[in-house]
Amino acid sequence: MNSTLRTRSRLGVENLEDRAVPASLSPGSLLNGVQLAPPAGVGATVANVYVETNNPATGQNAVLGFHRQSDGSLTQFGTYATGGTGQLNVPKVVGPDDGDQEVVATPDGRFVFAVNEGSGSVTGFKIGQNGALTRVGTFDTGGVQPDSIGIAGDRLYVANRGDASATHPGTVAPSIVGFDIGTGGDLTPVPNSTVTFPVGTFVTQTLISRDGRFLFAEVASLAGAPQGNTLAPFQILQNGDLQLAPGGDVAAGTNASLILGAAANPNLNIVYSGITAGGRVGVFTYDETGRTSFVGASADQGHAPCWCTVSADGRVLYVANTATDSIGVYSLANPLNPVQIQEFSLGGPHLPVGGTGNTQSQAFQISLDPTGKSLYVISQSDNTAFQQGNQLHTLAVARDGTLTEPNAPIIFAPSDVPANAHPQGIAVVPVTVPPKTGRPGGDRNTGSGRGQSGVSSPFQNNRGNGNQGNDSGYRVGAGISAFDFGDESGSHFREW
Repeated sequence: MNSTLRTRSRLGVENLEDRAVPASLSPGSLLNGVQLAPPAGVGATVANVYVETNNPATGQNAVLGFHRQSDGSLTQFGTYATGGTGQLNVPKVVGPDDGDQEVVATPDGRFVFAVNEGSGSVTGFKIGQNGALTRVGTFDTGGVQPDSIGIAGDRLYVANRGDASATHPGTVAPSIVGFDIGTGGDLTPVPNSTVTFPVGTFVTQTLISRDGRFLFAEVASLAGAPQGNTLAPFQILQNGDLQLAPGGDVAAGTNASLILGAAANPNLNIVYSGITAGGRVGVFTYDETGRTSFVGASADQGHAPCWCTVSADGRVLYVANTATDSIGVYSLANPLNPVQIQEFSLGGPHLPVGGTGNTQSQAFQISLDPTGKSLYVISQSDNTAFQQGNQLHTLAVARDGTLTEPNAPIIFAPSDVPANAHPQGIAVVPVTVPPKTGRPGGDRNTGSGRGQSGVSSPFQNNRGNGNQGNDSGYRVGAGISAFDFGDESGSHFREW
């Protein structure tokens, strides 16, 4: 493992104007218990944005709520205690902060769930009027350091990452466990749904496929542990259990020493992943059984590509480059060969006053709003003397997918995000949501985990509508080489 990556060393970035505004003084936030009014000309609230403080003080973790106005600006409206504890990662090393989907909302906009990495639990909230949160309960995950939540129908899957890091080989096996989401937002464990991974790996993400039939686990490793740095596909069975898909887990080539961050193409059976140590973006495909293959990788102009997201129309891929505090923008005109069209440097501050050298603020979490007009980015400080490096950015998305940052980033208030905390997780909930039908998150997944008949290509839409929404002119066909990993009989994966 490259020693520079272990400490998140950074390349120099463009010196941008420092326009950041403390969250405590942003319009609409609370000042001495009084909500500040938005300035004249600020539009109505169109979405609520939720971010986790990840405060490592015992019992002090919380979710922050922000209103997104129609002009793209954010105003903080509340702080909601989870009843749990965030994760302490000081000095900051690779591992403990390297999850994704730490805060998620159900598709019907009724509930928000957040991990408590330091106390081994997940907290559920009910979303009320004006976005206010009411805590439903805090639920034990049965593992160590939960760091990612995936929702499939009315089931929730959480990754317990274990305890491996750049400075610790690991002593606890990571796991993924499933829960049923009750009508009131409570969580009940799904019997026999837990899968475990080798000690020395850490599970960073529970990515759910676009049709809710598969869960892709990103399994990272810094010490060459078995099955480390692979994408592990699981079929989500009707009873909520997870079954490893045929072919098992798949590595991103021979030189993928660390992979972090994954995103699903909304129209095709494709998953993108940051190949962090290699400075590339990987492309995986999967078929109707979940069998996954590594296709190839594209070069990245930034450094340490990690967290990914794809536009709703499937035309653009966004990748957070942590070490350069920047966002890579990729055209998906050919969805199997992302082509970078922009490397966007985030606004600052990047260094303490009077500081010199590389940025001490790192892009860690990204999320698009449902309209596709804004991309939200969390930057984390890697220096406890630079609390101002903990920031929330709102980027404007142009019609071609490229980015600008018209508003100053929000600096999280020290009372919400102290200097030893690293904020994480972004959930965006539209103010206007479809009428509620059935249980939270929609109908229960009724797939058997065996795929559906009539699917002849691994890139067809498994719900029978083909490549709906993909009018890029590029058509994915057969003839793509498969990359099989391990014994297809499953014996190689029997500890799972």
